Amino acid sequence: MTAAIADEYVLLKSIDDSTGQPRRRSRFRVALDIVLVAAAAAYLIWVIQFFIDESKVATFSVELAAVERLNATAAAGRATVSPWFLLAAKVENPRALEPWCSIGGRAVVSYGGVSLAWGPVPGFCLPTKGAAEMEVAAEGRGVGMSEDLRRRFVEEWNAGTARVLAEMKLFYNGNGKSGTRAYEGVSLVWRQLTLPGQGPP
Repeated sequence: MTAAIADEYVLLKSIDDSTGQPRRRSRFRVALDIVLVAAAAAYLIWVIQFFIDESKVATFSVELAAVERLNATAAAGRATVSPWFLLAAKVENPRALEPWCSIGGRAVVSYGGVSLAWGPVPGFCLPTKGAAEMEVAAEGRGVGMSEDLRRRFVEEWNAGTARVLAEMKLFYNGNGKSGTRAYEGVSLVWRQLTLPGQGPP
């Protein structure tokens, strides 16, 4: 009975016609199959990560590093101001597969709806999972302030509560993809910043 079962098992296997022995897969074929499966899995992971990256955008933070020619000018009762601001910005690229590139942009610092200073944002290109810090200078010349707005600013400055709005609008060149037409990005930075060094003159 045992021999009959063994014979039946052999008959179910693939038989090599030349030797009469069961065929065996070569090591090369086994290795090739493993490589193909691994490659297919890697490609699938890459496709999934690509679509995850497509939904990610660079993150920005901005601080006010310095300000000049604002408090004395406003406190003197002049109708115009010519301030200078230095913004410290940090950009982080969360993407794992694609760089994040900008061809530059523009920064505006305002108070009470009036643009006090403005300046260019330099272009940059971050590698995958990369970060960079940059300084952006904004300057205004002869910016008019109404008497009510100037009085309000002086009051807030003396109380140590004066704040400005810093906005940065950037322009992108396909987010690092070649051959993509440039398009205007949204205002990625919109921060209320407290003015340093406040107090009565």
